[in-house]
Amino acid sequence: MKIAVCCKAVPGSVTDVEVDAQANNLRFRSQFQAMNECDEYAMEEAIVLKRQYGGEIVALTMGGISTQEILYAAVAKGADKIVRVDAQVQDPRAASIVLAAALKTIGADLVLTGTQSRDSLSSFVGVSIAQQLDLAFAFAVTAIAKDGDHSIKVRKELGGGRNAEVRLPLPALVCIQTGIQTLNYVPPARLMRARATPPKSMRLADLGLTPEDLAPKGYRIASVAPPQRTRQAQMLGGTPQEAVKALLEKMAEVR
Repeated sequence: MKIAVCCKAVPGSVTDVEVDAQANNLRFRSQFQAMNECDEYAMEEAIVLKRQYGGEIVALTMGGISTQEILYAAVAKGADKIVRVDAQVQDPRAASIVLAAALKTIGADLVLTGTQSRDSLSSFVGVSIAQQLDLAFAFAVTAIAKDGDHSIKVRKELGGGRNAEVRLPLPALVCIQTGIQTLNYVPPARLMRARATPPKSMRLADLGLTPEDLAPKGYRIASVAPPQRTRQAQMLGGTPQEAVKALLEKMAEVR
């Protein structure tokens, strides 16, 4: 079974966050790129499936050359091949178009994504990829098992503590929920050896895409602003009896 895992590089430790001069984006400092947490769980699940059923794992990401660090981490964990699409895309719809085009060239039996990315929290990309590639899919999956040679059985969350078991024909796409496996630590020595694995790099033109194909459609970001402070804390002084009285008066005011 050939498994493709979509991995997104997100900022690691972020500092100095501020709204830019155009008030439509954020600026910040980040010392490194990290693999998106939900995608890391997807990678761990892919490794478990490979151990159980054989096959190979292809890790796929999109971005500049700095994003290759998360691909090396994927190799250190157990991925066999790594692919990077050289495109700077933040819009979830555009990202799904690029990844779907790349996945067509990979030809996987099973595609794993996370449920959402830490930076955009859209929960859109995985489902959109499945729609574009006409794949059976399941969202918020907490368990996967093969069900014969041409299908899988998955357990997915429905909310409110409920779950459902679903059988999907292959090829299929599954959006992995956090906690499906334990995240394993990658030793630095193994990560250094993984850097010897050359990634396959593709451009938008290689996928038959143009910048116009990725232009936002149907919406735009009107503005970005920090949250407005509506209340602030007030310290109550005096004796305990005076503090209790003042507290009761405050509670009466907000009823």
